[in-house]
Amino acid sequence: MIVQKITHCTDSLLTQEMAQIHLEECQVAVTWFTNQHNKQSVVHSHPYHEIVLPVSGSDVQYSFLGNLYTLHPGEMVFFPAEIYHAGRYTVTDTVSDRLVVQISTGIWDMAIRRSGLSEPQWQKNIVILNAHAVSTWDLRGLLERMVQIPHIRKDCQEIILSSELIELQLFINQLVEDQNTELPASSCTSTLVSTAVEYIRDHYTDPGLTAAFLAKYTFTSREHLSRAFKEYTMESIHDYIKNLRMQNCRREIAAGRSVLEACTNSGFTNYSSFLKSFRTLHGMTPMQYRAKLKAMGTPKKD
Repeated sequence: MIVQKITHCTDSLLTQEMAQIHLEECQVAVTWFTNQHNKQSVVHSHPYHEIVLPVSGSDVQYSFLGNLYTLHPGEMVFFPAEIYHAGRYTVTDTVSDRLVVQISTGIWDMAIRRSGLSEPQWQKNIVILNAHAVSTWDLRGLLERMVQIPHIRKDCQEIILSSELIELQLFINQLVEDQNTELPASSCTSTLVSTAVEYIRDHYTDPGLTAAFLAKYTFTSREHLSRAFKEYTMESIHDYIKNLRMQNCRREIAAGRSVLEACTNSGFTNYSSFLKSFRTLHGMTPMQYRAKLKAMGTPKKD
């Protein structure tokens, strides 16, 4: 299947592994998410590009490298693959409705080559397009048209999908060049937190990485860093590090390593505490998680 549409997910946050499974069977997945009770994601990354368009309800906040972006309904954000970010979905209302499109890097890169854009710089970073531009160019309609591809003759599907992706890329490129990008007034940046986040991303498997160490590294007090970190990333330093380690651990387990190896390689030092945290976060033990991946037919590779 070239395009997969998940009709409607309510209070559901796809893990990285689940998302990878969807994209193994297709090249584009279009999902309508509604969040009410499940209000915030943990810090995570995806092996594919992601486009998010809040449709109605609450503003949405995304944290990325010490930057906190507020996305209003009608605005659209592009996340390149492997970018760590976290989201809060009920900022100004009790319900958030979002259109989310996940695009495999393979077909995206093929479309870029055919578009003649020659690896534009904007695709390496987060891009936010303002609501006026999204509406004027009917980008929501373009994303929703991708869902119709499975109903087209199979010998035409890849050509049409490639054409629609090229159209999307050319629109984004022109809007970026015309400065129709949006960094809302409520968005803010912290150099201090950016420095801390970048260090964490590069060293989270180091078992000696702690909030106290980061405070020394950034030449500030632990209390000040902890307050600023929570404000700009929506998570505590401890939870941020734990979530990155846990994501790495899941990758290690999926790659076929033992649970103890995955635990140690990810920076956890207390095996019993790790098992408890894993079960709390995922609702199952690491061995049950491995069995679930095996039942889904997930290949054991990074």
